[in-house]
Amino acid sequence: MKRSTYCLGLLVLLLSLAVAGTALAGGKAKEGWGSNGSFIGRYHVKVLSGGSAGVRGGELTMFIQEEFPGSEEPAGILKLRTKTNNDVVYLKELKRRGQARTAIVKGGSFLGPTIGSFKGTMVKAGKLRATVTTRGLGTVKAVFTRYSKKPTP
Repeated sequence: MKRSTYCLGLLVLLLSLAVAGTALAGGKAKEGWGSNGSFIGRYHVKVLSGGSAGVRGGELTMFIQEEFPGSEEPAGILKLRTKTNNDVVYLKELKRRGQARTAIVKGGSFLGPTIGSFKGTMVKAGKLRATVTTRGLGTVKAVFTRYSKKPTP
């Protein structure tokens, strides 16, 4: 076999794999927790188990964040009410697999240290059952119900 034919065949194979990988992954639509319309907005937090901090309720705001010009990533701000104060944590690196939704939890800001994890299941459109775990909050179990498709009031 000629070297040029071999190289051309290898190039076609690599391009096919790249295109197939993008098609199977769904391209940008698979980033985050699905299409933007399926999860962007504001959620009420109904606490099932308050963790070591005694979380009583809260709100989750999901939106698309521009990390730098030309780079947009889904993100969230989770405000949780305890008996004595409000704790705010930040959700980054959102991923999904089937009905499962995960994120890392950052403290202080979106650029802060990773302090925990978010693991949930999309029960139905706009409803998520999840566990948020951090050292400070403990393990909080909650149901997140979307009440607005807009991230701002």
